Formats: sequence, C-alpha cells, structure tokens
Amino acid sequence: MNKLLPLALMAWVAIGSASAAQRKALKEVDVDQMTTDTQKTAKGASDQHMALTWWIPKEYWESVFSRDPTLGAAEKREMIRLLSTTSILAVVQADVTNFGAFKFYAKEEVEKNMRIVFTDPSGAKRRLAPIQTIDPELKVVLGIFKPILANAMGNMGQNMHFFVLNDRAGFSGRLMDPYRKGSISIDLAQRDKRLINATIPLPLNCLFIPRKCPNGKDAHISWKFCPWTGKRLEE
Repeated sequence: MNKLLPLALMAWVAIGSASAAQRKALKEVDVDQMTTDTQKTAKGASDQHMALTWWIPKEYWESVFSRDPTLGAAEKREMIRLLSTTSILAVVQADVTNFGAFKFYAKEEVEKNMRIVFTDPSGAKRRLAPIQTIDPELKVVLGIFKPILANAMGNMGQNMHFFVLNDRAGFSGRLMDPYRKGSISIDLAQRDKRLINATIPLPLNCLFIPRKCPNGKDAHISWKFCPWTGKRLEE
C-alpha cells in the first residue's frame, strides 16, 4: 500500500500540471492589460477624494523590454537583474475641491497612513513596508523609469509617489508572485481620517492564455466555473 502512494502522488501532480492554465510568453503579454490588472482605485473614498494605486512587478519590465529594439540584450539583462528582487508600488492621492481642482498629497503624508498587506496562496498575511535604503544601482534605474511611468499618467502621474517593496521571501524565493493566488491590499487614509482600501488580486489574468468557457468566451484566470453555463473550468 505504501509503495503505491508515491506513484499515486506522481500521477496526481502530472494530471494537475497538464490541466494547469498556460502562461503567455512575456513578449505576448498586453502591457495595457497588465496595467489595467495592476491599477486599482481605492474603495471607500468620499465623493471629494481620489486615490489610485499601481503595483508594478518585474514582469511588467520584462514585457516592455521584450518589445524595445533600442536596448541591447546585455542592458536588458542587467536591468532585469536589478529589478528582479523588488517590485514597485505607485500611489497618487488627492482631495477634490468643489470646482474640480486636485489637492495632491505629499509622499510623506501618503506613506504615514499607508498599510500594505500581502496574502499568500495559503491565506497567510504578511505586512510589508517600503524599502528605505535602496541599492545605488537600482536607484539609478528607477530614476530612469519614474518619469516614463509618471508621464504615462498625465497630471496624476506628475504627483504619483513610488515605493520600492522587497520581493524576496528569505531563502524560499519570491514573495509576491503574479502567477500564484493571493492579493496585495493597500490601506490609505484621507485627511479627514476616513480609511480607504485598494486590493490587487492575484494571479494576474493578463499573464495567461485564456481558458475557454463551453460557449467559446474567454474565462478569467480566477474563475472556477463558467458564469454563463455554470460548468466547471479546467484548472
């Protein structure tokens, strides 16, 4: 009986791997869709407040670099190496006046009230804090990319603040894996002390080849059942 157990486990793993959702090559990932998947507006805000969060994992850069013919292969590898142990959280927060003008929050004001919690696939929660001392080489690279990211967001981007998060989990490898189940929860506060939250669910749908519902429509990576037919989807 005991001899059969390892064989049964191997068969179960093989079946699970065969039916697992397929990852896209990063050069085929839609960067705009990744931005949509990783940008979240904070919920619970008053009518006269706006807060937007944007989590940027290393896969974002890998996808962007794969399309950039101006960078050499060695440059791309070095930048990915520097970015591989971290991810970036961008936050813009503002009160909105009765005339529609934005009163943006300074970085110190945002960070003072910010609480970041990562939930892993097992449901365990871990409090995260922005890195205060950044590697000098990484600082140079981030200095290049911050204006690019900010310009992509227009006026809001000019007032967006960037925080670097450690993406290593000791000797166990990566912490926030966009291919695995989990979530990143960002708590913020308005100046009137109202608490608001933005949550980024994982895995990111944009990174996978869509599964198909029985009716031929694309199924989101998080779905267990087709919402149109009720049929269970392959995982």
